[in-house]
Amino acid sequence: MTDGAKAQTGWHGGWFVLAGVTILSPDALLVRLIGADEMTTAFWRLLLLGLTLLLAAVWRGVRRRQSLRHAVMPTRDDMLAGAFYGGTSLCFILSIKNTDVANTLVIIAATPLIAGLIGVFLFRRQQALRTWIASIVVFVSLAVIVGQGLGGVNMKGDLLALGTAVCLACYFNVLGVKIHIDSVRAMMAGAFLATAVVAPMSHPAAIAGLDFVWLLLLGCLVLPLSFTLISRGAKHIPAAEVGLIMLAEAIFGSILVWIFIGEVPTAVTFIAGGIVIATLALHSLMALRDHRQRRKIPTA
Repeated sequence: MTDGAKAQTGWHGGWFVLAGVTILSPDALLVRLIGADEMTTAFWRLLLLGLTLLLAAVWRGVRRRQSLRHAVMPTRDDMLAGAFYGGTSLCFILSIKNTDVANTLVIIAATPLIAGLIGVFLFRRQQALRTWIASIVVFVSLAVIVGQGLGGVNMKGDLLALGTAVCLACYFNVLGVKIHIDSVRAMMAGAFLATAVVAPMSHPAAIAGLDFVWLLLLGCLVLPLSFTLISRGAKHIPAAEVGLIMLAEAIFGSILVWIFIGEVPTAVTFIAGGIVIATLALHSLMALRDHRQRRKIPTA
């Protein structure tokens, strides 16, 4: 592939990720608009997502002339990744229902750094000095955000947001180590697993009014379409660039909730969140610069 073709592929990859993030941005707002309790919301959001991914897996299998079992049956590694994805989805919903949206999105924005640290301690991967510095700054800022909610109404939601980031970081690490994992089957398995966990505590028949419309948008359109575009784009651009673009969700999502619901971030969240976003953006830009410099060095 020529340099021009690579550049064009990367350009398109960036637009795929940006389109996916833009579609994903209303996720938190839609969850907030749903009037049902958190467990019922989680049940329907996860079930609809799982069914949509199941249909996608079947359709893909038909196109590839695969057997139904081969098309939809997750492998052991798919299940491992799916468990972390299911934890991510469940913790996210519960977090949104129990704290300010800005808190949730800012804490989740730290996922790339958390994933990097997990890679260091579990998979013996090397990390640049800038990553360690950025990690310290981000985690201190997150400690301030979580600390302001200790003993208050936001404490549960802030801790669940941290759980979301950790589960998502583990999911990315498993995908990175076991590249043969089928992400569609993995996410499908995770969605159904999480659905089974919350089912006994939910009230599925309690959905009324526009709630089911918001749930259909989430489970059948926003989530599957956004992650499909992000995954496709991520195959053509560096991880640092993906992380940089993904930061837009924390900004877009918070703004949407601010406009439509009037939920204004606290001063502490605004300042500490700004530090987190700025640090992550600078870190991603530096990593992207180093990646491009290495590509310019001819191999022997």
